[in-house]
Amino acid sequence: MADKINLEIVTPTKVVLNTEVDEVAAPGALGEFGVLPGHVPFITTLNPGLVKYSEGSSEKSFFIPGGIFNVEGDKAKILTESAELPSDIDSTEANQQLEDIQNLIEGFSGSKKELAELNKKLKLAEARVEAS
Repeated sequence: MADKINLEIVTPTKVVLNTEVDEVAAPGALGEFGVLPGHVPFITTLNPGLVKYSEGSSEKSFFIPGGIFNVEGDKAKILTESAELPSDIDSTEANQQLEDIQNLIEGFSGSKKELAELNKKLKLAEARVEAS
């Protein structure tokens, strides 16, 4: 059994991260979950939030807007639209985006489909504020 996991975070335009880690935690659809070396293979969807990983005594993270998480052997791969360091998130801008979406929902009178899309944007905005 390996004592490290190769973690790869991939967006449509580049490989954001490719490194050996001790463990990974990610925001799954049913809550945060962790993966250690030797984990059974699986694939799942990810919600917006922080992907945290440890390298020795150092914990690092990336904010993702959701994605797919796949574990196979000693490799964990995350496919996502984007990934950013929490320190790169402008908290003032993130809070403003959240407030704007909340205001749109408050006075909303459109279709259920449009409301579902606004609620998806709301969850993303809330996660960005929390990460900032």
